[in-house]
Amino acid sequence: MSKRDCYEVLGVSKSATDPEIKKAYKKLAMKYHPDRNPGNPTAQEKFREMKASYEILSDPDKRQEYDDFGHQAFDPNRRPASSRNGFGGFGQSSGDYNDIFGDIFRQQHQPRPEKGSDLRYQVKLTLAEAVNGCQKEIRLPNTEQMLKVAIPAGIDHGQIVRLANKGNPGSLGAPNGDLHVEVNLIKDDQFHRQGNDLHCLMPVSFPTAALGGSQEVPTFDGHISFKIPKGTQAGRKFRIKGKGIKAMNSDLKGDLIYEVVITTPTTLTADQEALLSELAKIL
Repeated sequence: MSKRDCYEVLGVSKSATDPEIKKAYKKLAMKYHPDRNPGNPTAQEKFREMKASYEILSDPDKRQEYDDFGHQAFDPNRRPASSRNGFGGFGQSSGDYNDIFGDIFRQQHQPRPEKGSDLRYQVKLTLAEAVNGCQKEIRLPNTEQMLKVAIPAGIDHGQIVRLANKGNPGSLGAPNGDLHVEVNLIKDDQFHRQGNDLHCLMPVSFPTAALGGSQEVPTFDGHISFKIPKGTQAGRKFRIKGKGIKAMNSDLKGDLIYEVVITTPTTLTADQEALLSELAKIL
């Protein structure tokens, strides 16, 4: 048995109340228990010393004997081990010890409620669906349940719509996880999106590019007539403000940007070839 003062071992005064002694013991039990300190002989010795001290101070009769005679009160050579309510073996307080320590570790190892894990789902959208917003019906992963998802207008490739509590179920009454619906844009034949701007190639014939004129071009609202300046070069870009994409959850709109592509005819009549030859000589 440890020869250190029992009150000193538990870190309490000699006038400490039973609840104060019990509280000090719980704190030390959590700190020095062998399960928390595997392979640490110092911690194991402190645990045995703390346990022995608590077994004495938690029993009113033993505590009185200890206060009167110190550790000699429990010397087997001083009295029979079976006398004084079994003070030599400290048997009477073992139940209290087991109750306290059992409570501590039952709390530690008791399963705790955990929120369910999140699920991820990918949905394919046309550019028009992403620009204007839409509603998609999807099947929840690993289930037969169908769910309608509102896709907000202006959403971009890779952005996510989060549906709270539509993921995997939680344990012990904890909330479900979330469902993350990720948007994948299908390539559009006419328009290419960059941020909130729309880019579009504008095929222009050589005569129109050289002489100027009007050109019908597409927008998301239909077609418009666009004026081509005289002498327009291939690769030139024209910007129409506010004809791009309205940003998600905002009133800001991007622009529509046209890039000129000069078209070259692949077949010519004899007269056309002759005229072009004459033009080439003049130029």
